[in-house]
Amino acid sequence: MLFIIIGLVSGVLSSMGLGGGVVLIPLLSLLGIEQKEAQVINIFVFVIMVVFLLITESQKQYIDIFSAIILGLLGGVASFISSLFVKDLDSASLKIFFGIFLIAVALIETCLFIRKNLIKNKNSKSN
Repeated sequence: MLFIIIGLVSGVLSSMGLGGGVVLIPLLSLLGIEQKEAQVINIFVFVIMVVFLLITESQKQYIDIFSAIILGLLGGVASFISSLFVKDLDSASLKIFFGIFLIAVALIETCLFIRKNLIKNKNSKSN
């Protein structure tokens, strides 16, 4: 039952562009699944979700195909190369790096949100 809830939550977040792995990996880790296994599960889940998201998003015509292909190819190459180095890391180190990544994303998103609202408030006051 818990896996169903986790799958649904990560799917909803992925549909909003948040990347289900941000939720999926920590939740799987809380269930006692090792970090490396959680990351591999996330990759398989991601592939399945991407198929469904591509179908719905391509119908909305939001996709810049050229940019998507370039980013996908570069991301694929970078993933392959980095996986050669990461495979030798233990789960504890991966968990630390993933935690640092989540904190960095949270800080960046918070700064962008504040900046956007400051600009929005500044523009509304000048009108």
